[in-house]
Amino acid sequence: MNKPKRFKPGRRYGNTFYSLVLLSMMLIFNGCTGKGDMRFSPLPDGEHFTLSGQIKLPEIVETDLASSLRPELTAITDFSAFNVTAGGVSSRPDKTGSYSLSRVPFAEDLVIRAESGKIALLRRVSPDDLYYSDLSKLELNLQLTAEALIWQQGLGLDKNLTAADIRAREYETLVSDVVTALKLCLQLPDTAVPQTVLELAAVKNAASTAASQILEREIMIKEANSVLRHILLRGDTELLKVYISPSFLNDWDTTSNWNDVITHFTELFKDFTFTEVGWQIKDSEFLPENMVRVRTEAKIKLKSLRSEEIVREKTYLFDAVWRKEGNFWKVYRNMPYRDTHPTEVHADSQWGEIADAHRELQAALATEKLDIVMSRISQNFGNDWDVNSTYTDLASCTQSRFNAMDVKLANYSIDSIDFYESGKAKVRCSAQVRVISLIPGIDIDSGSIRAVVEWRREDGVWKIWRNLPYRFTHPINIE
Repeated sequence: MNKPKRFKPGRRYGNTFYSLVLLSMMLIFNGCTGKGDMRFSPLPDGEHFTLSGQIKLPEIVETDLASSLRPELTAITDFSAFNVTAGGVSSRPDKTGSYSLSRVPFAEDLVIRAESGKIALLRRVSPDDLYYSDLSKLELNLQLTAEALIWQQGLGLDKNLTAADIRAREYETLVSDVVTALKLCLQLPDTAVPQTVLELAAVKNAASTAASQILEREIMIKEANSVLRHILLRGDTELLKVYISPSFLNDWDTTSNWNDVITHFTELFKDFTFTEVGWQIKDSEFLPENMVRVRTEAKIKLKSLRSEEIVREKTYLFDAVWRKEGNFWKVYRNMPYRDTHPTEVHADSQWGEIADAHRELQAALATEKLDIVMSRISQNFGNDWDVNSTYTDLASCTQSRFNAMDVKLANYSIDSIDFYESGKAKVRCSAQVRVISLIPGIDIDSGSIRAVVEWRREDGVWKIWRNLPYRFTHPINIE
């Protein structure tokens, strides 16, 4: 595979100013870490939170367990007899179960407890929840009560199990056993429940069994992502080789593999440096065979070592799959790292097809092969805002750029791709290009360029079909 060349000052790159201003890019990167090494940093003393949500208990219960209800098996419809507490703060919910707790102090082991008579529900509120979750929608139900009980039992085993650890698919039966135990105990008569249903042996034993078997894994994933973040900031290719799986692939790019990742970053680190790599894990889902899907929001700043300018500042959202190989968690699948890789989740193989087209065009531009460039332009090409834009005019203009200009700065990115119809795609792009006109030898800066370029699949090949700005008179800020 011919690797796309980096943009450097030089005559053979001069063609790229407008003719294909939205087709080449330098970098897109996946998530790394956010705050330090992803370990939680306690909030300042005196920090308080408002926690609110709703109690939901549709299950049949022995209502004699609740002090305000008649002794029969039924579903609770009035939750106003419950007392909701967290961090020393308490309040009464309304009849529907809606509650609110004001000025709850920070605690690493914060738990919301709703209790009425011998019925009790729990919900753990982790430090990450306090940072990133919607604290107005904290529901209490049997599933979350089971998860909180398992977490508490795990602490006794020197484990700090996260919600992602507990919700892993292979542990569904263990967690379900705790929920079942709670349901059965809620139907026991009052005399069989000395304290609350949470203290009954059937419930505690089920939670203890689950906690003993569930592995503490999410913290390892966070630490692995932290290492990856520092790899980028340091430009450490040798360590990167360890954290990318030898079996690495991307669903939307058939050319992606371990060698391509390492080659790409080796070349990148020669001319660019990451000045900032911020990220947030939005969601984690553990999968069978020691894999985990990590949805990450990444924010990066990339600086040119030659010009000292920031050439990329952007935020990406993506799903990466990590796999445990030996003693290491490694990136196994779906990490965007090239300019043509997707910046949003749910990308499919069509991304790869358009990515292949971009790479082909970029290589052709580097070698000034007009025939290859034009093979990716539809014969029916046109621009909505310029009736004179045609396939022939674009070819003529591109050849002129080959002869007249050299590129000094080229900063491109694909913001999103919308496959709005079968065989049609709108590629939302942004760019900035600075060139030197060989005659009379002056710089020309495009400024910020935004456009939505339409591609169409013709005879099995993706081609640029409409709305590519390539002349100086064309609009450069199209949303």
